[in-house]
Amino acid sequence: MPSTNLTDANLLDAVRVLRDEVLDTALHGDRDPPGAEVFEALLRALSIGGESIPGLDLTLHDAVARRLAWGDSEESVLADAERVFDRLLSSIDRAFHDPADQMVVVEAATQVAVTVSRVVAIAAVARAGRERAARMREEMAQRQLKEVLDKQKASIERLEHELKQDFR
Repeated sequence: MPSTNLTDANLLDAVRVLRDEVLDTALHGDRDPPGAEVFEALLRALSIGGESIPGLDLTLHDAVARRLAWGDSEESVLADAERVFDRLLSSIDRAFHDPADQMVVVEAATQVAVTVSRVVAIAAVARAGRERAARMREEMAQRQLKEVLDKQKASIERLEHELKQDFR
């Protein structure tokens, strides 16, 4: 089989054509399918061509943070990324005959999947820190309330005792 080794622009266009298949858009209708941010990040990674990808990190971080802010769980974001990655591997196996082209796409997809995992891990650690701080504030407030109630109880008991002393 002759090597086709696509140029970067042709490779990007060939992967872009796989979008509907990889994201299973027919199933989701008009709305953005889960994992669309992962596929878009893949296209950005391919367009950069293996260079350092701080723009990928920032854009993907924003997209993942937005999903998490709107209530998606960390597990669902990771599951969507995994689903896109798995479907992409099947699609590129059928679409590209040159192993070099396949490896370029797999390498970019792996880089995107790792980035998603890192962003979700950072968000989970930040959430856990916020939850721990909130729990500690609640515990401190409960402790302060208990101290105030104990002081009030002691004051009431003292006043009742004084009142009994006055009536004797």
